Amino acid sequence: MLEIKRKIYDDKDWYEEYIQVLKDGKEIHYGESFDLPKYENGNYVFYLNYGNIEYYKFFKIYLKKWEDKIYFIPKYNFGNKKIYGYSPLEFLENDIKKILEDKEEINKIKKLTIKDILCEWACNSQFREFCNSFEDYQKKLVNEIYFVDNEIINNDISGKFEKIFGIKNKKIEKINLEEVEKLDKISVYLENGKVWEAFFKKDEKIYLNTEISVSFEINEIL
Repeated sequence: MLEIKRKIYDDKDWYEEYIQVLKDGKEIHYGESFDLPKYENGNYVFYLNYGNIEYYKFFKIYLKKWEDKIYFIPKYNFGNKKIYGYSPLEFLENDIKKILEDKEEINKIKKLTIKDILCEWACNSQFREFCNSFEDYQKKLVNEIYFVDNEIINNDISGKFEKIFGIKNKKIEKINLEEVEKLDKISVYLENGKVWEAFFKKDEKIYLNTEISVSFEINEIL
């Protein structure tokens, strides 16, 4: 469950308004109201601090829209930072409207793309390395993989992942996250010791495990 709360402190000499973003009760962001989504270079962006306000460190994410949901997507060059906080997040469109000063601005939020989904999916691996671009990150991530718990993918890790990252046009599908939790996952093992549940299987098809309610199947490239 996701919540957005406003907190107002008001007395004779002091007025401050804060925004708190919660995911399943865990604080994702807490900051002053000027931290609301900003319109930058044709995109709506949000700077999340994941509750670590004492460090005053913010992580830039993009707001993207698909049907009635707004998804928080990593910036494409997140790999140029050794530390980049990210948690898969999505809100109903009406929830985001509540924190926009001009409600009509919701129409400026760009449509979710296949590249957005791939970027979000890859970021969930929690692999972080200094990279010049998302394409550079893809190569370094693939080099970090030493085993995939699927024979077809494992027999050609670099080739299969190159095809996945090369996908341009696919039908984006609505995903039931509660259902996905019960489905079989395909784990990807990284040299840094992390295990990434990168895929899930449903009805003989393999999907990207994006941890948000949209994905697409990849059977045709396997």
